Amino acid sequence: MALRADPERVGGMIRLAVGAAILLVAPACAAAEAPLPAAGLYEIDQMEMAGGLELQPGGRFRYAFDYGAVSEVSEGEWAVEGGTVLLTTDPMPPKSECDRGFASACFDRTPLPREGENLILWRWDAKIRLRPVQPRPR
Repeated sequence: MALRADPERVGGMIRLAVGAAILLVAPACAAAEAPLPAAGLYEIDQMEMAGGLELQPGGRFRYAFDYGAVSEVSEGEWAVEGGTVLLTTDPMPPKSECDRGFASACFDRTPLPREGENLILWRWDAKIRLRPVQPRPR
């Protein structure tokens, strides 16, 4: 006598197996896609330095910085890759207007790694600590 599979039972087992696989994979996918909580306002609070960075939830940023004779601003897009915030100026000014110590700061996927809850920007001869403003906007 040959064993005959009950189609309803086999279908139920397949649905159960697929459901279990989805439940196992879903948390890993959600964790990989969850954005780093980087959006918000950051201030520079270091001797002889002033400025800040606004990372808007929609992926845009605004930046201003004053340090001695250096005074610059920028705006553009930001993203997070591998836990590091990347800034890209948009629109990008002509190269002749970039990084002269005044006017435009031109960022081209410039990394801002984390140090605790601070973001770090190396600019000119300075390690700039961008400290989140409390309470952080949601």
